[in-house]
Amino acid sequence: MNRARLRKRRDRDISVKKEAIGLFKKYRNEPLFFPGIALYWAEGTRLTKKYRKYQLALTNSDPSLINFYCEFLKKYFKNIPRENWRAELYLYPDINPEEAISYWSHILGISQRQFIKPQILPSKNGQYKKLEFGTCCIYINSKDACITMQVWIELLCNSMRR
Repeated sequence: MNRARLRKRRDRDISVKKEAIGLFKKYRNEPLFFPGIALYWAEGTRLTKKYRKYQLALTNSDPSLINFYCEFLKKYFKNIPRENWRAELYLYPDINPEEAISYWSHILGISQRQFIKPQILPSKNGQYKKLEFGTCCIYINSKDACITMQVWIELLCNSMRR
């Protein structure tokens, strides 16, 4: 039973990789595509042998950058409904969590119910940073999306070597 499931998942992963290659060819001339991949490559989560959480996540405090990334997700990951997006905030004690969630909810265009409980970060020296609404992590839990992004990053790297 386990072997059959493993074989089925491996076949699925191969299919997702092939589809990702086709999508890369289809979208490579669109102005939002390469910058979105590069942004994730620079700021997004990584899959490693130790860390196997299949989560397409990007964390930043710049609302414009987060908004750009959300536009990228909407356009190129259409098969993942916005209702499946999640967000987490990292706040300092001087930031009102309800105000921060409301602010980021508006920026991301998602419901406040899609936010998990904010993380309140302690100050190391008694001073707080000057982030009015904290840092936001927007993420999608999807192995297929992670595989797709990995393939796109590899193809982007290869296209720069030519």
